[in-house]
Amino acid sequence: MKKRRVGMIMCCVLFLTALVCAGCGKSASKDKLTEIKEKGVLTVGTSADNEPWEYIDENDNFAGYDIELITEIAERMGVKAEITDMSFDALIAAVQNGKVDVAIASIGASEERKQAVDFTKTYHKEMNNVYVVRKDSGIQFTDKDEITGYKVGMQSGSLPDNYITSLIEEGKMDEKNVSRYESDEAVILDLAAGRIEVAAGDITTVEKFLEQYDIEVALRMAFYDLGENIAVQKNEDELTKELDNIIDEMYEDGYLEKLGEKWGIE
Repeated sequence: MKKRRVGMIMCCVLFLTALVCAGCGKSASKDKLTEIKEKGVLTVGTSADNEPWEYIDENDNFAGYDIELITEIAERMGVKAEITDMSFDALIAAVQNGKVDVAIASIGASEERKQAVDFTKTYHKEMNNVYVVRKDSGIQFTDKDEITGYKVGMQSGSLPDNYITSLIEEGKMDEKNVSRYESDEAVILDLAAGRIEVAAGDITTVEKFLEQYDIEVALRMAFYDLGENIAVQKNEDELTKELDNIIDEMYEDGYLEKLGEKWGIE
């Protein structure tokens, strides 16, 4: 009798354990989009040092093109955007490791980044990269590859950084002539102070500095044939599809055009 009772108890325990494990398995297989909608929150990573794309305003609030965009996207998803500020070069890892659901910070979907994360459709279809120099430098460019002979600075992890790094890897440029910074403002300050000869960046970011310092655009071009995209964790296809559908909707209803006009982004 005791053996039978023990056996029945063990069967019950195993049955309950199986139910719990099945429930756990079901929860674990839940896709990111479902989790976001159940929580009612879309967690977003950004790097708020890139006006007019994303920055902190005088009231210590997030502001800028990307901030308004992701807030509107979250609203159309029926959730709230919860934004976290971090360094630009930490954004891809934050998405990859699930620290945030998505990242938005004028990010181009380069082949290198695609190894770590997926990307939405392009929400802004033109990038205007620039080389900036001091007005008294006498430096001129006709092609972006001519950067190899100068001391250059750019934001760490940015497309200019990717491009310059590729020149170093190809043996066309010396690493000692390259300086990487956490923000575009830091790059411009070192340019104005003469610690570097050329700043590589984006026209919408450096435009305001052209009025503040004795600097000018020496070349305007595109490092890569890319636009701006939202970074999403790998294989979260339902979330990526949802975001793509909303971006398509924003093109169709004129939201993106009006947003660009508001923030002076071509």
